Amino acid sequence: MSYIVGFGEIMLRLSSIDNERLFQSLKLNATFGGVEANICVLASILGLNSRYITMLPDNAIGHKVEELLLSHKVDTSAIAWGGKRLGIYFVDKGNNYRTSNIIYDREHSSISEASAKDFDWDKVFDNASYFHVSGVTPALTQSAADLTLYAVKEAKKRNIKVSCDINHRKKLWKYGKKIEEIMPEIVKYSDIVFANEYDAIKILGVESDINVDSNISEEDYKIIMDKLISKYSLEIVITTRREIINSNHNNISALLYNNKNLYKSKKYNITNIVDRIGTGDSFAAGILSGLNMFKDYQYILEFATAAFCIKHTIPGDWNLTTKEEVISLMESYEKLDVKR
Repeated sequence: MSYIVGFGEIMLRLSSIDNERLFQSLKLNATFGGVEANICVLASILGLNSRYITMLPDNAIGHKVEELLLSHKVDTSAIAWGGKRLGIYFVDKGNNYRTSNIIYDREHSSISEASAKDFDWDKVFDNASYFHVSGVTPALTQSAADLTLYAVKEAKKRNIKVSCDINHRKKLWKYGKKIEEIMPEIVKYSDIVFANEYDAIKILGVESDINVDSNISEEDYKIIMDKLISKYSLEIVITTRREIINSNHNNISALLYNNKNLYKSKKYNITNIVDRIGTGDSFAAGILSGLNMFKDYQYILEFATAAFCIKHTIPGDWNLTTKEEVISLMESYEKLDVKR
């Protein structure tokens, strides 16, 4: 019985209602979310065993987080308890040509001040198959970056595959370090990386004369990713593609490269987007779950991209879809009808 294990921060999410501006109403929608928690929830719903690792404040809010994770059968047994508070983020939800905006209130959150001694690492990695981290938690504080690096080193010592999503959040890197000073060392211990060509060159130090500030060809993409895989001894690199028409209308697809073959997903034309937040996490969950369930890279990529697509239709951070729904979409896209 193997586990997908995610490590990072979960927050209280407060968002505007319907198409209102953030404080236009006296009411806000309250939910919880965070990159790795979002991944663990979907992996569990898809039928995998998942375990979420974080530090939560020992108060009613922290225990509500655990209660909701447990309701989706996510293992919370290795969560550490302590610290001052749960981080909060506010979502001013966009519509049409008005973009969404996020305001963070996460200073002095529990996980941002946690250290390696707060966790039982044997319990964290018990029967783990994949350990997933992102560039979000290392962006909070130096101690959070150190903790993330410690965690991936522990995973590698135990021969557990490490998955890392670069996930650059420019608003978060405020403690004196830049993302390109921190993430390369974490990626050094990774097997699977979610990154695009910009991340590879600007953050992970791949040397190339290719201009990544605009669209690039598939051949240039392969050249860059070959160098990234070689530099960090990676197994696969995965990239999502998003063409933004407006806040309600996006075209999405994805690429997977394993240093031999480039796999390309179907392209989904998504209109009437309900919520974009958590869509990339759904994609990552689809990849990690797919690697546990399937053998064929093309099938895994299509599965993950369908999960990525479905999340755009669901409010909140968590993708409350099923394996059957994901497979149905990936096999029937462009032939959609009511199931009777």
